[in-house]
Amino acid sequence: MKPSQAVGTIYRLELRSLLRDPRTLLVSIVLPVVLMPLLLIVSNRVERGREAREQARTFKYALVGTDTAFFRDLLADLPGPDAEDADSASAKFERVEVDDPEEALEDRRVDFFVEGMSPEEWRSVLSEDTTRADELEEFNDTPVARVHYRSNRATSNRGSSAIRDRLSGVRRELRDSTLVTAGFPIDPADLAAMDTANVASEREVSGARLGRMLTMFVLLLMVMGGSVMATDTLAGEKERGTLVTLLTTAAARTEIIWAKTLAVVTLAIAIALVQVVNLWVYLGLGLIDVGSGFAASITPATSGILLVLYLPVAALAAGVLLVTSAYAKSYKEAQLFLTPVILGLTLPTLAPFLPEVTLSSAIILVPLANLSIAARDVLVGQANWFAVAVAWVVTGAAAAYAMRLAVGALQDENLVTGADSDRAEFLGGPALFRKRVLRWFVVFWAVKVLIDMNVAFDDLRITALFNVGVVFLAAPMIMIWRFRLDPREALALRAPKPGVWVGVVLGAPAGLIVATLVFQLADLVIPVPRELLENFGQALMPDDIPFWQIVLVLSVIPGIVEELSFRGVLLHGVASRFRPLATCLIVGGIFGFFHFQIFRIPGTALLGVVLAAVTLWSGSIFPAMLWHTLNNALALYLGSTGVELAQDSWLVYAGGVVALALAFRIIWMNRTPYPGLRDGLAEGVDP
Repeated sequence: MKPSQAVGTIYRLELRSLLRDPRTLLVSIVLPVVLMPLLLIVSNRVERGREAREQARTFKYALVGTDTAFFRDLLADLPGPDAEDADSASAKFERVEVDDPEEALEDRRVDFFVEGMSPEEWRSVLSEDTTRADELEEFNDTPVARVHYRSNRATSNRGSSAIRDRLSGVRRELRDSTLVTAGFPIDPADLAAMDTANVASEREVSGARLGRMLTMFVLLLMVMGGSVMATDTLAGEKERGTLVTLLTTAAARTEIIWAKTLAVVTLAIAIALVQVVNLWVYLGLGLIDVGSGFAASITPATSGILLVLYLPVAALAAGVLLVTSAYAKSYKEAQLFLTPVILGLTLPTLAPFLPEVTLSSAIILVPLANLSIAARDVLVGQANWFAVAVAWVVTGAAAAYAMRLAVGALQDENLVTGADSDRAEFLGGPALFRKRVLRWFVVFWAVKVLIDMNVAFDDLRITALFNVGVVFLAAPMIMIWRFRLDPREALALRAPKPGVWVGVVLGAPAGLIVATLVFQLADLVIPVPRELLENFGQALMPDDIPFWQIVLVLSVIPGIVEELSFRGVLLHGVASRFRPLATCLIVGGIFGFFHFQIFRIPGTALLGVVLAAVTLWSGSIFPAMLWHTLNNALALYLGSTGVELAQDSWLVYAGGVVALALAFRIIWMNRTPYPGLRDGLAEGVDP
């Protein structure tokens, strides 16, 4: 049989198997067909219902405090429940009498309450809050209205916002009347009159709204539908034993995997085609009324361009799903792997939600993210076609690489037969840990997210001690106990050669400079608002905590405990499975994603890669602990003194790179390689 005939035969067999399986057909074909119009219809009705409810909503509030008479007069003209004025229809208010306003707010009898406070009471409040000293100095002796609300309830949020706007408007009126009474020659309302004009067309507005989420939605459907077929075609057949039988036929392995890959790609493209056609039929032709601008955005030509844009997206999704299925030894395990895979594929498609990100930035080199931006630009009608073409090629290259990995996976007998995994399951202990370590860290990451979202302390010291000193210490200890690991071996508790410390002391400040450079480059891709950085810095450096305590909880403790997790058990688990470079990248990448703020990930991941390399070369975790501690301490010191590394001085950055390279050379010359590495590092081959 000719190669092309073998590929075609297996390809047609895969598609026929898909069409014969009702469950696969439902998830892969039927669901994508009906989901888009269903979501459009439901979201349109929900939005209209919300608008109707908002127009009819009356916010209930209470007026309490020692100075209620003044604010009762200010709020006397609030539109009541029966107000018919169109301008006030979306913000009506009803004042109710309550004995305990806090209990009424908790029981939803009121949406918020206004506390009228005398100047003396407000001064007392400000004097008790050390962070508001500036407000206390600038405060004039005037009555204060304090609005109490619950930010976790939408009605309370909207009502409190509306009442604050009302009070601000009254304050402006009082101020203006005071100016007029004092003889101001011009009516304040006529001074520097302003008007706004929206120059964006309706198509641009609707295209921007749809473009932000379209790629993410289409990709999720591709993954949902393609995962069923990809999981069954490799992991499922491996579990049933039919994959080994197929590999013994006259067809070559590359022909088999290419046929399976083409089948999954065909399915993903079919899903993309269905969604593009759905957009044109339901929005372009106006079958669902969501605004006339969408009809202008979704034309047949636009739909065709979107389909072409999504071809490499479909190929990349198919390749990643096949690689995932190839490395899973069973259908159930492949399904378990899907959660991080879906997260990893979806995250780049959120790029259109970031402010001021365009294809003219370095994001053009980020697969999936670049085409997400391109799709938005196409819908808005402002596409730079050269940049779109470059983005298409970049994502296509990533898709080709993913398919190559899938083909290579079937050349590994252990992956095909699952023999190595079965042996590890039987032996348990360290052998099983090496197979399960990444899965454990995925669970660890999810637990860390849940803890950060639900456990909070007012004191930075307690927060740091709990999140790092407890959570990060518990994780490696549990893994060591569960898999019966030798703590000394798993945590690399060995003494390095003395010369390594010289490299660490030189490398820590140099690494901080290089990390700053990486942050500056990353800022070209994803600009970080200055206010966000300032707020983050202020949160790490509260005025009421001594600096030595901040260094202890944010430098010394993380430098020790986080290293036990990442350059300890994680590095121990992956070092024997991957080559040193891949090991460093994996450990560094995971370390970066454990620091959830997106602007911290590049620099933190770089630090993780460096610390992993230092541990591999020195054979010990202690140099990484010192490097980590020095890095954090230097960053805190610079932040406390207001010193910024020269952002525009490439000479400083070049010096940092040279110093870091020299530090690596010193450590290399004093190396004691990490035990069990896969290549020539253990024999002392110069890098």
